[in-house]
Amino acid sequence: MNSTVLVTGATGKTGRRLVPQLAARGVTVRTASRNPAPADAHVEPVHFDWSDESTYAAALKEVDAVYVVTANLSGITTHQSQQVASLLDAAAVAGARRVVLLSAFGVDQAPAEDPLRRIERVVEEAGMPSTILRPGTFMQNFSEKHWSNLDATIRERDEIAMPGGDALVSYVSTHDIAAVAAVALTEDGHDGKAYSLTGREALTLAEVAHHISVAAGRQVRYVESGPQTIRDALLATGMPTDQAEYVTQLFVAAMTTGAFGVVTDDIAAVTGRPATTFAEYAAGAADAWRRPTTNHVSAT
Repeated sequence: MNSTVLVTGATGKTGRRLVPQLAARGVTVRTASRNPAPADAHVEPVHFDWSDESTYAAALKEVDAVYVVTANLSGITTHQSQQVASLLDAAAVAGARRVVLLSAFGVDQAPAEDPLRRIERVVEEAGMPSTILRPGTFMQNFSEKHWSNLDATIRERDEIAMPGGDALVSYVSTHDIAAVAAVALTEDGHDGKAYSLTGREALTLAEVAHHISVAAGRQVRYVESGPQTIRDALLATGMPTDQAEYVTQLFVAAMTTGAFGVVTDDIAAVTGRPATTFAEYAAGAADAWRRPTTNHVSAT
């Protein structure tokens, strides 16, 4: 019998890559959005709003599994754990049999009061078979919309200006995260598991700049900057000062301790194929860093 999966965050970096992978498996994909729009075969847009629990029941009707995405680290709030709890209560009533949560790398080591750790605990204690995905830093943050504005600074100034120095980071492709999620949502053997998802290598930002230079066909340099760069970028998104300082401290601590440099083989173990390398990602993302050409028309 055909199964149905509700995908929250369906327009995000992992969700929009997960939807076609599930559809290719013959799954009916229900894409949750505040503004649902017409979609392709096997895809059912549905109105859903995290802040409005009255939208949960209709979105979950006859759903077999749920992909839960709350917010990225720069946007997560403490009350979202209660929203996830309410969603999972409604999912259980609707007969859902499986949940997959997108969390973040190292959250299992975070203090109990950490917002993402609270959400993990809610999922773990919900009484529903679950899988937790803890990905590292997204490769796509360099080429797609992100609070750091890295795509724009690369395209416009040929530079990556971030703190980090020689710190190693095991960047992961969101295509690979989606592939793991597709397996966990549709196949047995992943209940109660937590996967730490990384690429095959850990790189410095100078090495990242090299790979982007090769893909873009011009020199992109890494420029060392202080933590203020992160704080200012977060504040520019409208984030409250105390939260921006907290996220900045987390980022700097992870970079300086080497926590972001751990490499795992969980992607290969789950999907049966190796994780994407940064060079492979950059080759496919090169258009994001190309400058628009200006056509000059001369008067005659």
